[in-house]
Amino acid sequence: MVKPYFNSGDIQLFHDDCINVLNSLPANSVDMIFADPPYFLSNGGISCKAGKMVCVNKANWDKSQGTEKDFEFTQNWLKACRRVLKDNGTIWVSGTMHNIYQVGFALQKLNFKILNEISWFKPNAPPNLTCKYFAHAHETVLWARKHLKIPHQFNYEEMKKWNDKLSPSGKQMRTLLKNFIKESCQLSLCNSHCIKKTYCKIIKAILKLQGF
Repeated sequence: MVKPYFNSGDIQLFHDDCINVLNSLPANSVDMIFADPPYFLSNGGISCKAGKMVCVNKANWDKSQGTEKDFEFTQNWLKACRRVLKDNGTIWVSGTMHNIYQVGFALQKLNFKILNEISWFKPNAPPNLTCKYFAHAHETVLWARKHLKIPHQFNYEEMKKWNDKLSPSGKQMRTLLKNFIKESCQLSLCNSHCIKKTYCKIIKAILKLQGF
């Protein structure tokens, strides 16, 4: 039995392999999943932060193990997600060009129905220091439902109230989101530990969209 790392009211945090945690949950018990998986970026690359060249390596969990093993990993955790999703459940997965195509193919192989591809635009994206490529200024989010035929929930009228430069109020919400970070604060878990909690516009949009 996987025990929560943090437990407060309706909120539980687990510090474990995601597949172990998912396998400990009952089947067909989850309404929605938002997944931010490894992008497989930690392979010795560089980026620009505060005007300085920095290494993009995060940890071993973010290193690519090659195309076949990366895809196997992706398909395995998505399979675990599919098991716990309710029949009308949906999943949101963020990524970049380094992993999102594997995610999309795995979703199709597992008989998910891909509903939308959303772009998170980053207006303050760092420059590309090699000057050989476009600057990476967005991330992609794939939205999919568990079954091809069973309908999902979509609060259409509520989403028409969304208001920004790309999706003005009164019109259908578009698949482009800009300036999604709203604010940051710190959430104290105990006297000696705290985590940074970031509020994103897209999370707010998802919860409204799906009726949570």
